[in-house]
Amino acid sequence: MLPHGGGVEAAARAWGCEAGEVLDLSTGLHPAGPPAWLGGWLREHASFAGRYPDADGEPARSALAAELGVRRDEVLIAAGAQAVIEVIFQAMGWRSFAIETPCYAEPLRCARRAGCRVHACARGRALQEAEAVWVTSPHNPDGGERVFPEGRPGVLDESYMPFAERCCMGLIPGVVRLGSLTKLFAIPGLRLGYVIAEPAIIERLRAWLPPWPASTLALHLLPRLLDEADARDAALVAARRRLAALLADAGWEMRPSRASFVLARPSGPMPDFAAHGILVRHFPEWPQLASWVRLGLPGGEDGWRRLEAALCP
Repeated sequence: MLPHGGGVEAAARAWGCEAGEVLDLSTGLHPAGPPAWLGGWLREHASFAGRYPDADGEPARSALAAELGVRRDEVLIAAGAQAVIEVIFQAMGWRSFAIETPCYAEPLRCARRAGCRVHACARGRALQEAEAVWVTSPHNPDGGERVFPEGRPGVLDESYMPFAERCCMGLIPGVVRLGSLTKLFAIPGLRLGYVIAEPAIIERLRAWLPPWPASTLALHLLPRLLDEADARDAALVAARRRLAALLADAGWEMRPSRASFVLARPSGPMPDFAAHGILVRHFPEWPQLASWVRLGLPGGEDGWRRLEAALCP
């Protein structure tokens, strides 16, 4: 199993503290955390836990289609983007795909499991010839913007893309637009993702997914979440600028980012983040990133103070 961020429970056990004491900057979740009204909404709608989800993903499917300016039959709701990554190579029947590396490693794992050949390309080089291409924009882990090559089939992973930009894209023929909503709204425990694609592609993917796309609670929560997407986009921009300024003051080198994280490395030894109860994302699977760390955006002034203390002891 390749590494992934978000191991809060394991970190708490290793550090001898409660999970709530861990400052998790390893995943790129929105720094504001879940919406302040979410607890009340869950209590008010607790009866949804006793109902099977709608097999078509309603009311989430129609709400998201309207927001993104596509037809309902061009939308597929899933239990997080990862649910689609697990089956997309089998469903699409791709025998080869090209992807920029270093990257989020789960597509590589799932492709190899499906017998799909991976053509890895370094940053700045054109993606090789393959049946499909995989482009993540903003890219993970460096946070930089990428452009999908015109006329080629494949996947555009927009999980870290500002939501306002997602709303302007529409349907892209031959391309699977793959997105996560759990990061923007900081609800990874509820698992919400989606696909935007041509109806024939939607049906191919749907045949490989479980009969219920996501929990009943998540499906009814999504329309309510969409109301605050714009405000969350703006908050990310402000927090990312603050993090970049803090890293610059500490003398770190960093990559320009448009995501909810910054890839950076210190000019000297790596700080002891664990001593401050801070979980960050290292990349043991990518030797070329051995001296780099991906830092998410703290939420609240206590989180910012803890990060500053770790960076500038």
